[in-house]
Amino acid sequence: MDGVGTGSPGPSALAALSGRARDARTAENRAAAERLRACYALYQECVRSEDPGAFADRRPGYAVIDPFDVCAGHLVAEFAISCGRAERMIGLAVDLTERFPAVLAALGEGRLDLQAAELLARQMRTVDPGVLAAVQRRVVEDHLAALESGERLSAGAIRDRVDDIIRRFDADGIRRRREDAARDRGVTFRKDGDGMSTMRATLTSGEAAVLSERLDAVVAALAESGDHEDMSRHSPAERRADALMALACGLVPGSESGSVVLRPKVTVVGTADGSEPEVRFPRTGESSIRALLAMLASSDGSSLERVDPTPGAADDPDRTHTYRPSSALARAVELRDGTCRHPGCSAPAEYGDIDHLVPFNDSDPARGGPTAERNNLIFCRRHHRFKTFSDWRYRMFPDGTLVVETPDGKRMVTRPSGPLARHRRAAAERRTAERRAAESTAAPEAASPEPEAEPTYFHRRAQRVRAERAARARDRATASRRRTASCRESRIERDLAELLDEPPF
Repeated sequence: MDGVGTGSPGPSALAALSGRARDARTAENRAAAERLRACYALYQECVRSEDPGAFADRRPGYAVIDPFDVCAGHLVAEFAISCGRAERMIGLAVDLTERFPAVLAALGEGRLDLQAAELLARQMRTVDPGVLAAVQRRVVEDHLAALESGERLSAGAIRDRVDDIIRRFDADGIRRRREDAARDRGVTFRKDGDGMSTMRATLTSGEAAVLSERLDAVVAALAESGDHEDMSRHSPAERRADALMALACGLVPGSESGSVVLRPKVTVVGTADGSEPEVRFPRTGESSIRALLAMLASSDGSSLERVDPTPGAADDPDRTHTYRPSSALARAVELRDGTCRHPGCSAPAEYGDIDHLVPFNDSDPARGGPTAERNNLIFCRRHHRFKTFSDWRYRMFPDGTLVVETPDGKRMVTRPSGPLARHRRAAAERRTAERRAAESTAAPEAASPEPEAEPTYFHRRAQRVRAERAARARDRATASRRRTASCRESRIERDLAELLDEPPF
């Protein structure tokens, strides 16, 4: 018997379990191909339904929506995914169906996985259409033969093999692809959780080499200076992060180029309960008050703004019936929404459009949607057009919650994610907790005049635990308030306290 007395499964059991995993992977590949075919069929239907000739008597040409956006909206509603992921799915479905049918066929047979299919299609995207059919047939045959022979190729090895085949048929295709790739240069920042953000830089190999060498040199300079003793406990990646910040702030030891002037723009949300204020940077999310103080210590001041958090405080009665919102109202809506409010879209609010949910009536403003916070929200330009010209229905509640319904009845909900909305939700939760506490203390007075029963052991124990927790919380708050700070930090904190006096923005 396999594995008798060893306490571990025998070869036949391992083979059976591996076979189950292989069968599941094959089924997953086939399902991925079917999903892409369904996405392509949906896209084709969106193209047909958005054909300007189909409703030339109802809608002018400028009001026609891109079928790609319509298709992405339906996928977001069906799969509960982001707009970006839906767009990538549609793009791959169109490419594989129209340009790379051999790759899609291998995926449908279960012999090719989705990740490899995307990689092969991306490598062949600039091949001359006249030779594309022959190239992709050779590419698919070569890749499947390698897999069946036992080769397990890395992504780099796959790219090299595909380029070897392309070079035989269309050497210029590789050059065109590299020229296209060079136009993808850029640096982006994405908000993550736990006070972290991701910076992604797409550079040419030469630029990346220069930056890599520069960061390594800064790491060495910081280690030699002795000002960053804790760097010895950091991983190489952490040391490069330290070097990048030192380079950006002009704090490289021995450098004469420390003339970088920083004036960070921040939103600080204070709290009435004495806890640490919440710091939010516009593009990278939340941070700590200590991080803000460190940045201010190496900068030339900052841009701090005061915003009344009361809903509707930025409304101007004299401009309610004018189309363009005031700068104060525009800023309040931006701080409330945080991102584009269309389901699945996370485009930053600062790059979006302020839109009237109920359309503004130019001919009779009093009969249209008002220019007020309760009727204004942020959409990116693409979803602004989508909301204006599509037959989807939008409804917003006083707290900024937006309900979107598709023509076939699917319902999606988005909630504002900006610092103003977060502050309002926290304030509402505090008010609810205070009201419940007041109701619980008032309940015994409204009770019958009968003598109150003797508290049980468990009741007395719960009261004691609550009292001990409250005492520990008071002790921590007292210790935090008594924590000493450097003279520079104390001055900065006093300046912040003056600027951030109520209201807490």
